[in-house]
Amino acid sequence: MGTPFITFLGPSNLDTYDPSKRSSEQADTIPKTFLDAMEVREQVFVDEQSVPLENEFDPDDHRSCHWVIYASINTITDPEVKDAAGNIITRKKSTTRSTPIGTIRLVPFPHPPHPEPGSKYTADALTTNPNSTPNINPTSTSLSPSPSTNPPPSTHDRPTTFHDGKEPYIKLGRLALLREFRGSGIAKMLVSAAVTWMGQNATYFNPSVLEMGVDRIVAAAQGQVAPVWKGLVCVHAQEQVVKVWRKWGFELDEGMGMWDEEGINHVGMFMRMDLEKSMS
Repeated sequence: MGTPFITFLGPSNLDTYDPSKRSSEQADTIPKTFLDAMEVREQVFVDEQSVPLENEFDPDDHRSCHWVIYASINTITDPEVKDAAGNIITRKKSTTRSTPIGTIRLVPFPHPPHPEPGSKYTADALTTNPNSTPNINPTSTSLSPSPSTNPPPSTHDRPTTFHDGKEPYIKLGRLALLREFRGSGIAKMLVSAAVTWMGQNATYFNPSVLEMGVDRIVAAAQGQVAPVWKGLVCVHAQEQVVKVWRKWGFELDEGMGMWDEEGINHVGMFMRMDLEKSMS
């Protein structure tokens, strides 16, 4: 395996993506980096963890940043052939491909309300439109797709241990790594790449004047503060990998509790970045 390298993809137009099909069957209008990210996610979440294929792609994907890590992998296409005396008749042939082996995504604010402890979810994306609220049920939750790709304005959430229910936060998720590359520090490389990028682009997702609109500009002028990211990062971590996220600087948020997402127990974890230090 050659030296791994990471590719970045910012928010993209994914309108033609068909959730019912594999990444290899998608239209050629979809960015290749995103298809590579989905290739990894399908192998890990769909094939290994039995998440339904149609649930793996969600409406947060188009507004998210994605990182994909690649490795140059040599694959033998034709084996070496020898005669009875051991002489080589045909030399082996191989091809080298930059293969996607891991991915992570960053979802900007706003987000749907924190999952309720003990609840069951089939999606964690923000799929509501500005005039509706997510369908949250303590036993079974499904966030229905919106015809609009514009996220609703930020709303207050229930306070937890590390989140006051008001402060905008960024969420890391969909961290996936092919089985044969786990335990080699590659997942940490992905997380580090995302965290480093956030520190260098702290204002990237803060709303611009055009995005805010006249009404919200007036509201801001009257003392209602526009949402600004101040370094708070959240992950919805599978219970089995809490220790790993702790090594990367995240703390378990006891107030968020535990919930079932696609049949897998999840908990909330937060990290506070020092933006001044990151940007200096």
